[in-house]
Amino acid sequence: MRRDHRPYWMHRLWEQFENWWTGHFTRPHFETLGRKPKLVRPWHIEVFGPNIHAGHQLHLAASAADPIRFTVWSPQDQAGTIEIGDYVFMAGGTRILAAGRVEIGDSCLIAREATITDCDWHGLYDRVDPNPPFKPVKIGNNVWIGDGAFIGKGVTIGDHAVIGARAVITKDVEPYAVMAGNPAKLVKRLDADKPMKTRADLLGELETLDRFMENSYRDAMKGNSTWGWLRSKLFPRRGD
Repeated sequence: MRRDHRPYWMHRLWEQFENWWTGHFTRPHFETLGRKPKLVRPWHIEVFGPNIHAGHQLHLAASAADPIRFTVWSPQDQAGTIEIGDYVFMAGGTRILAAGRVEIGDSCLIAREATITDCDWHGLYDRVDPNPPFKPVKIGNNVWIGDGAFIGKGVTIGDHAVIGARAVITKDVEPYAVMAGNPAKLVKRLDADKPMKTRADLLGELETLDRFMENSYRDAMKGNSTWGWLRSKLFPRRGD
């Protein structure tokens, strides 16, 4: 389909259903989950283990093909933690795994199928140890992580850094650095003096954002009808 044929009431009903599912089924699995989360198809989001915390306005876009997974390993004598800041976006396929601690700052953008882990999960010589060694991972504010990137144990990524698609990060990354490759190398430094807009700027004023989004959807779906939507599903035409 080239556009959304749903009437506006159908969009609102679907959004309310996703929000209800989030509150009823998904929120209880988080230790804490801040206000106004936006979880797209929350039934494809897996939250496993204790001590998983997320801040305000978490935005997750999952699908059947690309579920989002948060996993904390918690044997009796060791319990990991995942801490996610405010205004964070994660695309489908993202995996966050913690045996010890993974911390993600505010306003981060994490693209499809990125993996962040603080542990190798098996030793080279002892591959059945239930308490594998870990090194905490810390990702700063406003970090952009590209498609399929891998962030390994013990890594700290500075504020505003960019991690390229398919990059493999095994060492610390400085703030404002742009990294790419396997193993990742510095390819550019952003200008720290140039003003930086973040998701906090977009999402900070909740009432203003809600009005903007509502008006945008109304305009985009103006003229759509229930019969028109059914026709597009059952008898699609060129141009739909």
